[in-house]
Amino acid sequence: MNARTLFLAVVALSAAAFVRAQTLSAEEQERAITEEQVTALVAQVCAELGQDAAATIAKINQGAAPYKDAANPALYVFVYDPEVVMVAHPRADLVGKSVKGKPDVKGKKFRDEIVERALKGEAGWVDYLYQKPGETGIHPKTTFFSKATGSDGATYIVCAGKYQAKVGAK
Repeated sequence: MNARTLFLAVVALSAAAFVRAQTLSAEEQERAITEEQVTALVAQVCAELGQDAAATIAKINQGAAPYKDAANPALYVFVYDPEVVMVAHPRADLVGKSVKGKPDVKGKKFRDEIVERALKGEAGWVDYLYQKPGETGIHPKTTFFSKATGSDGATYIVCAGKYQAKVGAK
């Protein structure tokens, strides 16, 4: 397959996903996020941080695509430093805040676990409970993480997640 054909195929798939996302409710969009999409986004951001950390962080903080999916805003990336401080997030009010030791409603210090495991060289998933912005109730969520070294020499922990179906939900 030549580059032009590949490009056209990617554009067609992206357009189809965008149209499909427009017909789904927000909850259906959240459930439609795949583990493959999450891990691919994390891998992309890890690579981009290595090429130009400052520009990548700025784009994430602006909520620019692909760092926050235009068709499905529940798919976005965020980045911690080794001290569990949020260095990049589409929500500006979270950037620069330490979340070290902050647990979920069941007491799980999932952010600390993510950073600790990443600093040991692991990449993987962490499950926890989270309140969706703008909604009431607690929802199960899973986040994929990986460590990256930025072009600035800094260590970053890149994350993206997805909400899981509630227990007993279809």
